Amino acid sequence: MDNNSKEKNKSLRRAMTAEKLTEMLREIDISAAVESEGTYTAMARLTALFDHGTFSRIGAYMNRSSDPDEPAGVICGYGSVGGRLVYAFAQDRARMNGAFDSTSGKLICDLYAMALRGGAPIVGIFDSDGANIYEGAKMLAAFGRTASANSSTVGIVPRIALVPGVCGGTHAVLASSFDFLISVKESTEVYAVSPFVSGAKSAPVLDGISAYEAEDEGELYRFARSLIEFLPSNNTEGTAIDPDVPEFELQRAPDLRSLCGEALIAEIADKKNYVRLFAEYAPEVAVGFVSVGGVGCAFISSERSQKDGALTPASCRVITKIQKFADAFGLPMLTFVDCPGFDNSVTDNAFYLESAAAMSDAFAFSTNPKITTVVGRAYGPGFIYMASKSIGADVCFALTDSIISALSPEASVAFLWNDKIKEGDLTSSREMLELDWREKYASPNDAALCGEVDDILTPSELRPRVISALFMLLGKKNAPPARKKR
Repeated sequence: MDNNSKEKNKSLRRAMTAEKLTEMLREIDISAAVESEGTYTAMARLTALFDHGTFSRIGAYMNRSSDPDEPAGVICGYGSVGGRLVYAFAQDRARMNGAFDSTSGKLICDLYAMALRGGAPIVGIFDSDGANIYEGAKMLAAFGRTASANSSTVGIVPRIALVPGVCGGTHAVLASSFDFLISVKESTEVYAVSPFVSGAKSAPVLDGISAYEAEDEGELYRFARSLIEFLPSNNTEGTAIDPDVPEFELQRAPDLRSLCGEALIAEIADKKNYVRLFAEYAPEVAVGFVSVGGVGCAFISSERSQKDGALTPASCRVITKIQKFADAFGLPMLTFVDCPGFDNSVTDNAFYLESAAAMSDAFAFSTNPKITTVVGRAYGPGFIYMASKSIGADVCFALTDSIISALSPEASVAFLWNDKIKEGDLTSSREMLELDWREKYASPNDAALCGEVDDILTPSELRPRVISALFMLLGKKNAPPARKKR
């Protein structure tokens, strides 16, 4: 080992030691802020989110306007998460059960303004029983200003809502408008109308409101820190690129044969470094964020073990959400398709069509880099909306044994020749006709010949070729450079 390698290893060991020490100090700070019965205070929540010793408050001495001796029901400030600037607020349940009032509104609005100027993510920690109704119209106007300030950040800085407790009514509307909402099992309540009134039980994960459900509150903040790691600070920053990815990682070429969904993402990711969202709401599709070749990306991957990987209303919704976020912040989108098309078991056509139309618009109007790969089946809508260059993919690959067709081979043969087969006019069996259809009319060769597939790859070629396409598209512009005047 040469001297440079030895020095690099020493530096790496020192960095790891410093990281472990920082994490230990964070845990000490959290323990000190947690109440004796084990519940998190508002400050403990912020301490758990931020790097050790980096959180600074704004408006620390502001009190409620209705009671000058009562501190505000929210703690706001900024600090470092994984070494990056983040702004956050946490509703303080110890202060009138976190009741929202005009002072809380001013503090949160000020925080939003700072986040826009600083160009950094916003994290909101929600746990409140409602609002200070004694303030009447003054409180209502403050909530309106807060909602307006929140809307002004859409598509400019990422926003993550963490809900370890109660989040109802207008608070639920605010939290649900964030880019991603993270909940805690058996602790989170998110509702527009109180369950006491409606009789309905809050189920944010199953309703598609929550992108991830943590097992406990400690995991909530660990997951939030992991998620922030993948997100750009603002819409001008673009995708994160790690220049220190080892050469062997860039050249790694795993055999991805027969893999799809999260299993495929785990193999294609750098050091299995990825975050999956909405896994319980839409298990038939894996969506989230991943690092591939040192490039931070969003991903969509069919999960054929669940509902055969079909496009359901739920999968259409989460695909739309992740694609719109990726487009707003300039993240490349990697899509891996093994999809039979629409789910034939769905009966709510209106909701289904609305969800599918929104997904179509998300792909068609987006301008972020998009790389698609047919890893299995791509029938009808599965190819049109998830893989095709015609709806916006920059590069489209297909594996050698993939199938691309308007209908499945079985459905195609039944649709065209079923009557003749019944009458005995054809000498070939149904199975032979289906195989013939697959080879002649549904192979990736046919799609490649008409330019809808750029290249046909073996499973071991996929990862290196995706990385190559990613680096090619990092400089993608939506209009050609201006011509120099002569």
